[in-house]
Amino acid sequence: MTTPGVITGPNGAFTWGGRFGQDVTQAAVINAATGGVKTKYSEAQDNLHLVTGSLQELGEQIRDGQVEMNDRLDLLEAVEGYCSLYMSYNWNVAGGHFVKLPFDAVLGPNKGAVLYNNGIRLQGKGLWRSDAHVTFKQPPSDWFTNGTVAAQLYLSVCAVGNDSVFSEHEFDIVITPQGAETASFSHTFVVPTDDAFYVRVGVAHPKASAWIYGGTARSSLSVNKWDNGTVHAEVVPVAPDGGALS
Repeated sequence: MTTPGVITGPNGAFTWGGRFGQDVTQAAVINAATGGVKTKYSEAQDNLHLVTGSLQELGEQIRDGQVEMNDRLDLLEAVEGYCSLYMSYNWNVAGGHFVKLPFDAVLGPNKGAVLYNNGIRLQGKGLWRSDAHVTFKQPPSDWFTNGTVAAQLYLSVCAVGNDSVFSEHEFDIVITPQGAETASFSHTFVVPTDDAFYVRVGVAHPKASAWIYGGTARSSLSVNKWDNGTVHAEVVPVAPDGGALS
């Protein structure tokens, strides 16, 4: 039965003001029209916020860790030691005996080691490495009447005060008529006490004199400290024969 003057739709049709119409909301219509895509998109957004929030928290933890590492760099200071020297002049070095080379100019900053007695004084005990670079000028031709000439270079660790040799490396080089002769060499050693030793470079050759270059390009003496430990401070300058190897 129908009310006069009121138009009604078929049974089950959507009717504004009816019970079915009251239950239909804008969100429900959108959800029905899109197959639930908007709902799934919102869920994805929520999940993304969870992930980005975790990443942000992790990033803050990483940044805090970096700050802590910066604060702990002082732990390296106890094992640092460095100094570099060069000779500020060329020198005409007499032959027939040992002569200490005057490394008298500091190159760059230094730490835990200082210029001392034409060498480098080690202010702390521990494991050190020293490197040296020495260049002979081309000798006159009369040097070579009997062939090439041998020379010796010494990288020595000496006691402060009396210059007695604690540890030493000897390097043999051959000087030829072809030109200048350069030798680069190193010595790793352990000193047992603080501020008691220094490193020097010396030379010996058989001729009346030989010119040796100074300057930063052709002369250097440097030290680097590797560790504060003093174990295995071995000094064995001469070893016995061990027999034949085959």
